[in-house]
Amino acid sequence: MTGDKDRYSIATFTVPVEGTIIKTAQEFVDEQHPPLFRDFDFTEFLFFSFSEQAKLIDSADQIYAFASLSPQIPGQNHAL
Repeated sequence: MTGDKDRYSIATFTVPVEGTIIKTAQEFVDEQHPPLFRDFDFTEFLFFSFSEQAKLIDSADQIYAFASLSPQIPGQNHAL
């Protein structure tokens, strides 16, 4: 692309249906690779992400606050 033509982008999003449980696929879990997050209901996480508590947490770290199986190290940034 040379930048000589207009370019359009369309953002698409998907949201699981209410009651969908998010969990780690078992083929990714073994003794050397334990799960990092507990299984959770997506709707519960969505409600959490808009809560007063979550407003105090960087959006990239909200999943750790909600479903992490180990405590987050203070000052550690999980955002990639």
